[in-house]
Amino acid sequence: MQWFRLRPTFEIQLDIDRSEAMRRIQTHYDSLGPIHSMFLHGEYGEFHLASAEHRLWSPHLSFYVDQQGDQALIHGRFAPRLEVWAFVWVVYLAMAFSAFFGVALAYSQWSLGGSAWGGWVAVVAIVAIFTLYAVAHIGQQLSSDQMHTLRDRMDTFLRDAKILGKE
Repeated sequence: MQWFRLRPTFEIQLDIDRSEAMRRIQTHYDSLGPIHSMFLHGEYGEFHLASAEHRLWSPHLSFYVDQQGDQALIHGRFAPRLEVWAFVWVVYLAMAFSAFFGVALAYSQWSLGGSAWGGWVAVVAIVAIFTLYAVAHIGQQLSSDQMHTLRDRMDTFLRDAKILGKE
């Protein structure tokens, strides 16, 4: 299992300028009618999986069209669903605070000549942070098939909008 097989962020360089790319994207999006697997608002868009396909680590693909100098770019990013992302960050923050206060407690206990058992709180919190980090990478690999599906869907959409050439 490779840990970084499909990067969570990517860029696509375009041969047309940003305003023309946005016109083509909006025109193609409007021609599709209401679709639940895609959201577009201005230069920002998202591709989603159907609810029946959701797993715990199922991603979504967000993108935005940018202009850097004379080069138009599409920046894409895979991310977990909002509720999973929020849970991960709450756990990270809780463990970081626990580690900090565990170290502070251990130092206070040690400076007063007592047993510095507060250090174990910090150790457990740090182990939890690394465990969550490893689980997140494993989850990313378990959802790599869905990441490929979303990327293929985006590439097909961009080809149909005549932004990407036939590949």
